[in-house]
Amino acid sequence: MLDESTTLNVVIIAYACEPNSGSEPGTGWNIATRLANYANVTVVTRANNEEPNSKALAGYDGSKPSFIYTDPPAFILKLKKLKVLPIQIFYAFWQRKVAKELKKLFEKERVDIIHQITFNSFEVPPFIFLNETQAKLVWGPIGGAQSVEWNLLRLFGLKGGVKEWMRNIRVKISSYNPLCTKALKASSLVYFANYETRDLLDKHCRNRVEMMIDVGVDIEKFQKPPARPENAIPVVLFAGRLEGRKGAILLLKALELFKEKQFALECRIVGHGPDAEKLVTYVRENDLSDSVKLLGLVSHEEMTREFEQADIFAFPSLRDTSGAVVLEAMSMQLPTICYQHQGGQIMVNDETGIRVGLSTVDQMVNGLADGLQLLVEDPDMRRRMGTAARLRVQQEYDWDVRVQRMVNDYKRVLKDE
Repeated sequence: MLDESTTLNVVIIAYACEPNSGSEPGTGWNIATRLANYANVTVVTRANNEEPNSKALAGYDGSKPSFIYTDPPAFILKLKKLKVLPIQIFYAFWQRKVAKELKKLFEKERVDIIHQITFNSFEVPPFIFLNETQAKLVWGPIGGAQSVEWNLLRLFGLKGGVKEWMRNIRVKISSYNPLCTKALKASSLVYFANYETRDLLDKHCRNRVEMMIDVGVDIEKFQKPPARPENAIPVVLFAGRLEGRKGAILLLKALELFKEKQFALECRIVGHGPDAEKLVTYVRENDLSDSVKLLGLVSHEEMTREFEQADIFAFPSLRDTSGAVVLEAMSMQLPTICYQHQGGQIMVNDETGIRVGLSTVDQMVNGLADGLQLLVEDPDMRRRMGTAARLRVQQEYDWDVRVQRMVNDYKRVLKDE
């Protein structure tokens, strides 16, 4: 057992790890850099992350993680760039290379914890977990088991619906992948990012299981914005990739109903993706151009200004492990309207937003419209929920809070040996 006075040696496996980023790259970077305040941290990540990481660390005060940058052989990289190789297959090759790099590290240094953080999908397990090692293994937060309800697949169109249907089947099959089940059994601690993934996989876990969403937020960066004028038209903000699973079309359908109720409301949609033209057409054909602004892709820094102009954040996602942008909005004191499933139902509670139940498409659209009406009609409710949202983020989802919890969990795992 590790002595209390001994500094932890932790290896972080983070395929995605990059500064000034959201989503998984931000998760890898924020956990690695903050964890360095509590442990000796070595991060294994993609070679293409070396330049941005090195620039960020050059002016970084305090303890720093060390990095091992690695990639599969050149011909595998070429196949990926040519889009011949699916990302899951490339990731498996990368995990294989990571396992080889870590075997070299073990010969030189003591490693107490190996923690696989990103990617968060359970479908390709960390290969090093399949080998014998003296280090304690921590996996997660892992997601990927969330799926789209069968009655909602028509929202994706024929091609997209078939793709989602096939993904639903793949997820069920992947939960019995012997490599996955072996890695789960080998893990001393598994963090699950949502209930759907936990319910599918926890039967394979032999040791400690905890819930922890896969994203966090820097509460110093996303702070309370200046107060908007009392008579300003309420603004609802959507931010995300414009593809079927993000549910932007459901928001537009709700706004179409909302328009009939004759309430003034502006909607700002940030993002790009394969459904961009489809959404532009829908806005034009349904006479929503006066109230809906499609802004395209904006930088992570520019998103702060978008939050400042908003009163409500909309997260109508049909399939998402969680959503870093939700936590950023909550930190900026915005109430969130979302569906009651997956990451949304964990991040948002009844004090911080409105969660609409899953049902038929029409009922889900009506639920969004009704929820928006409640928030638009009651500025005091918006302010109350916004205050509670920031408090929730401070207590649960700030990066420093998350990393402190992880350190405590590492120590418990090591005491169990």
